[in-house]
Amino acid sequence: MRFLRALLCTATLLAVFPARIMMAQGQQAPSDVPTFRVTSTLVFLDVTVLDKKGHPVVSGLTKDDFTITEDKKPQKIFSFEAPETHVMGAQAGDDNPDGKAPVTIFVLDLLNSNFQDFAYIRYEVKQFLMAQPAQLAAPAELMVVGNESLELLQGYTRNRADLLYALNHLPAALPIKEMNGMFFWDRFAQSLDALQQIALQNKGVPGRKNVVWVGHGGPNVMLDEAELGYPAVRDLKQYVHATTNMLVDARISLFVIYPGLHVASGSVSVGAMEADADLGDDDPFSGDINFGVFVNATGGKLFFRRNDVDMEMARSERMGSEYYTLTYMPQDVPSDGKFRRIRVTLRNRNLRVVTKAGYFAPDGKNRVDPRQKTLMNIAEAASSTIPFNALDLTVADVVRHPDTRSAAFTVKLKGKHLGWTDAGGGRSSTNLVVAAVSRSGDGSIVASRLEHVSVSSGLQDRAQRAEAEASLPLTIRVPRKTKTVRVVIETEEGGRIGAADLDRKTIDAAPAAPTPQPKLARHRPEYVRPAPAPPATQ
Repeated sequence: MRFLRALLCTATLLAVFPARIMMAQGQQAPSDVPTFRVTSTLVFLDVTVLDKKGHPVVSGLTKDDFTITEDKKPQKIFSFEAPETHVMGAQAGDDNPDGKAPVTIFVLDLLNSNFQDFAYIRYEVKQFLMAQPAQLAAPAELMVVGNESLELLQGYTRNRADLLYALNHLPAALPIKEMNGMFFWDRFAQSLDALQQIALQNKGVPGRKNVVWVGHGGPNVMLDEAELGYPAVRDLKQYVHATTNMLVDARISLFVIYPGLHVASGSVSVGAMEADADLGDDDPFSGDINFGVFVNATGGKLFFRRNDVDMEMARSERMGSEYYTLTYMPQDVPSDGKFRRIRVTLRNRNLRVVTKAGYFAPDGKNRVDPRQKTLMNIAEAASSTIPFNALDLTVADVVRHPDTRSAAFTVKLKGKHLGWTDAGGGRSSTNLVVAAVSRSGDGSIVASRLEHVSVSSGLQDRAQRAEAEASLPLTIRVPRKTKTVRVVIETEEGGRIGAADLDRKTIDAAPAAPTPQPKLARHRPEYVRPAPAPPATQ
């Protein structure tokens, strides 16, 4: 592994963490406009209390039993909720979290699991869902992290049948990047991007969110300055600090369930040790970066055994649903970027708590992370209804796939405003982030897909390249409540955004065809030379 990192760090880190940093551009406010300075923020702590046998304690405790400190300074508890308050209200809808009961996000990790493991993961998740009642106690959604994308197969629903349908119609695919060691850094970046995207999607959802990640998680990275160099280590730390804060801000706890076929491997043992380690008061990511640290930092749990993944899923769901919620308001947090250690203790020393370990204070010296900025822009544009016209794109060739409740279409994207860069050999290339979302009538996202795409062109003339057109094939789930589909594309260099919308009537009127079998690889989209203009008539 160390040899692989040494081989890849020079060439690949440049692609994963670009040197060009997009700085946020703001305008100075007029002097006669009053300015309000926010000096404190309400911090939510979802606290699971365990007895000596590791069983959740759900009664008999009051606010006075808890003590909170941040960086060893006592904090006044602002509010307190007991576990019995975390149940769905009688008026809560089928797919609309009301903020009382915790919601569950099941993530199937194809990206970092081998073929046998992923088949086992699918089987065990299916067994778990089949054991649930027809109407779940709280909404859940189903995601898959694939070779190229993070895909939301089914948005929040309490309908078990909808989740099973989405799982049963997940196309089989080979984990190409996991099979090829040259994609180490790609898998690392995609895994953390997936956590950030989940946090962005759920930031506006009230209450606690439990991410049950079934699979190995992103690869372990050692922050070795001698091997990676100081700039790369600095950028990696900033990347994971931002990811941690996004998860904490969204009230997300990460539960990781290893499929169990390779529990003795080095990556698993490292993740397990980090998940149960006492972080102390230092930066939890000062040593290694792995999913075990994210588990610890967000107040989740790591489970692994050779069999019964469905049993571990039930344990994680129970642990994530039987908890107390406490809030406090820290004062005068310095903008030094350092880790703020949160500790919750109980008056009864025979009990222990599981909650998030802390957060990173803001750092005015940090550069804006372009990957995080891009994801935030994409999330905002996908959720919006306003037009985005900085890129010229249209949707064509729509085909329905009734057997999987999905739709395939082609996005036609013109080459102007794309920020082309020299790729050598007389060619130019550009990197794009492509998102597609299915939305219900009230604007809720019921399915989504996000991926990074690189396109190239051999055209040398700028005018021709601006009018040339690339065809980007996309497929997205169209659950029964879908009313519209929105496609959003943003350039990774320059941040230009374009959007195109597709209504349900157009999808239902499109020709139907069986879902094609997945291909092992997809070629890079090529910009074609525009058709010549017809001769002028006399």
